[in-house]
Amino acid sequence: MSPAATRTDKTPPRWLAVWLAILVALTPLSIDSYLPAIPAMAEALNTVVARVQHSVSSFLLGFAIGQLFGGPLSDRWGRRLVGTIGLGIYIASSALVLFTNHVDQLIILRFLQAIGGGFATVICAAIVRDLHSGREAAKIISMISTMMLVAPLVAPVIGSMLLATFDWQSIFIFLLIYAAAMLMLVQFLLPETVSRFSRARRQRKPMKSLIESYGQVMGNRRALGFLAAQACVSGAMFIYVTTAPFVFMRYFEVPASQFPLYFGVCVLGLICMVQVNIRLLNLFEPRNILLAGILLQMVGCGLLLLGTLTGGKDITLWMVPLVLVMACIGITGPNAAACFLEFFPKISGSANALYGATIFTTGGFLGGIVNSLHTGTLIPIAAAMLGCAVAALLAAVFIARAQKPIEVAVPAARRYVPR
Repeated sequence: MSPAATRTDKTPPRWLAVWLAILVALTPLSIDSYLPAIPAMAEALNTVVARVQHSVSSFLLGFAIGQLFGGPLSDRWGRRLVGTIGLGIYIASSALVLFTNHVDQLIILRFLQAIGGGFATVICAAIVRDLHSGREAAKIISMISTMMLVAPLVAPVIGSMLLATFDWQSIFIFLLIYAAAMLMLVQFLLPETVSRFSRARRQRKPMKSLIESYGQVMGNRRALGFLAAQACVSGAMFIYVTTAPFVFMRYFEVPASQFPLYFGVCVLGLICMVQVNIRLLNLFEPRNILLAGILLQMVGCGLLLLGTLTGGKDITLWMVPLVLVMACIGITGPNAAACFLEFFPKISGSANALYGATIFTTGGFLGGIVNSLHTGTLIPIAAAMLGCAVAALLAAVFIARAQKPIEVAVPAARRYVPR
């Protein structure tokens, strides 16, 4: 029997969190690395910056669709096969982007690229849920988040360096090479955490069972409360990411070479909060930390809007509360995911797919709307981010916490048993 075939019978390797973080990093690299090049791409494609920024929204929507299909298919076919298919789609789409000469082609190809990326990365949290649960899962996800957050920190730097030396297509060549490396990682390093027995049993079921698994997720009111809360929290982040080129390079007139510095400050705050979250999990339940993070983000969004209403162009009034808003995601993200996935131990692939798809769909939708409400000021951006924080608080208080707290204790014998 081959090593790959017996991989489900082994304890997960110590490096698993690192490998999953590297794979998940494909998403922020795909989004953040080309942000500094958007003004140059608009000029090369003979269009406006706002039009090219729609390729960010199309990526978020495509990523959501990729997760929706990839998640349940990974429950049925296995994590590694679905990851391989997704990376194949991603590589092919990245290659075609190199030959685009119209902004509409870019938007469509970014959508297809994101579908492949959704297939590839949806397996990561599902693998964690296959092996861990509750507070332990939240800690593992936090560790992965810490390592993965290096990607949005360095991605704009990589994009700026490539843009300064070559043209904007070089950024997509870099993404193509990275995806090819991830294909090797999925093939030779990641474990298959869905056993052959489970795959064979699920493949005997009709394809409509994929839809039924989503029905199980949608029928759990408390789980949807955690999902809605994090979708709104992340909505503020995606509004920021979608509009960042305008905010920094157009409104505050920051040179493209300095864009990574301002973008990276927020990521550093996020990394620090993830570390704080890991320590808080030794003292508090994930759901309580989640609520505190949402409240903190709401304060940051309020300060952000207050600073924009002054009408001045002092970048400090924007950056200080923005760092707080983004940093709070380091607290809310891992805990919301752990609380949500706790309800679905047998369909973690489908549950994680719906979780990720909802977050990215919300982000793409909100980013597209705010990008369309272009007034030449930052007021629509700040107001929308505050609205997201308020909606997250309402979801966490009135839906997710409406019933008895969930039980997060996990028998030790179950933690490393593949499904």
